[in-house]
Amino acid sequence: MQLIEMKNEYKQAKMDYRNVNSKIAKKGIGEEIYKLKHKIDEEERRLNSKLKTVDINGVQYEIPKSFNYVPNTDRYTYEVKDDCLYQFKKMRRDPDGSFHSHHYVWIPQAENKYAELCIRTLGGDRFGERYFLRVNYYKHPSDNISYLSKDIRTDNYNYRAYYDYVLAKLGFKHKKDRDHTNYLEWVTDEEAMHV
Repeated sequence: MQLIEMKNEYKQAKMDYRNVNSKIAKKGIGEEIYKLKHKIDEEERRLNSKLKTVDINGVQYEIPKSFNYVPNTDRYTYEVKDDCLYQFKKMRRDPDGSFHSHHYVWIPQAENKYAELCIRTLGGDRFGERYFLRVNYYKHPSDNISYLSKDIRTDNYNYRAYYDYVLAKLGFKHKKDRDHTNYLEWVTDEEAMHV
């Protein structure tokens, strides 16, 4: 529904609210007015928002509001591949030799559906190298808050191409283990030369 149509419907609903005498009808119309007002405000915010456009390796990309974009830093590296924005965090080890880092991928899926995939890598401890996945869904790049967040299985096929690319870029490969699909191992120099 277009913004103008929603505003007209909102005005009509307010007039209906004033003309109705039944408490139950007033309550129903009042709830619908509230929902419609929320939709109108959301649509106006989206239309009026200006996304920041940056040049990432020669590609102009609009940075989503929820995406943590920090330019001119050696802590993060950015890459655009297949219309998706990748954010790689530089791996730093703690004093005990372990590491824990988050890497993100912004994935446009449909006109009103965008996904932010978080790949969390851990390792250097007695549990070995491993990763976990979380995805946040947005209706528009200008949204600050996702409408759905969920942890996903580490053998998820919908996002496999994205998290495999991130893991390979970090120097990991999947460890062959039926019970633990999230275990990783480092790629050896010999294997890296064959790729």
